[in-house]
Amino acid sequence: MAFGMMIGRVLFNLAAFTAIAALIAFAAYFVDLRLFSASRELSSTDALFLEGLGFVIMGLLLLMGRGGINLYSQKAALLSALAGAVYKKGTVGPSEQLRRDAWKPQGFVRIALILIFAGVFMLLIYFLTL
Repeated sequence: MAFGMMIGRVLFNLAAFTAIAALIAFAAYFVDLRLFSASRELSSTDALFLEGLGFVIMGLLLLMGRGGINLYSQKAALLSALAGAVYKKGTVGPSEQLRRDAWKPQGFVRIALILIFAGVFMLLIYFLTL
């Protein structure tokens, strides 16, 4: 029973991310139609292609995050390095300080997935309207 509830929650979240991404993609398409309909330099579908690529790249960058090192760990590592430079013995080094947080991801996963899905939808719209 618990496994079925977990699958249902995952599918609900996936459907919600897909719906939000589709709304963003269609809104961007209609905004691009409105803004670039009279432009000779850049057509609305070309702008949608560039926005789709940008969304996918931004989503991947947000998905990667900072590699598990949060800002407090960075500050603690800097302070331990400074303490090691001042006292020169008996201090915790920056490598020991960062080792504790090495496997705690800090990426913005939900926002990244929405951006990636929206970018993929924008690219699909571009290739379907060619």
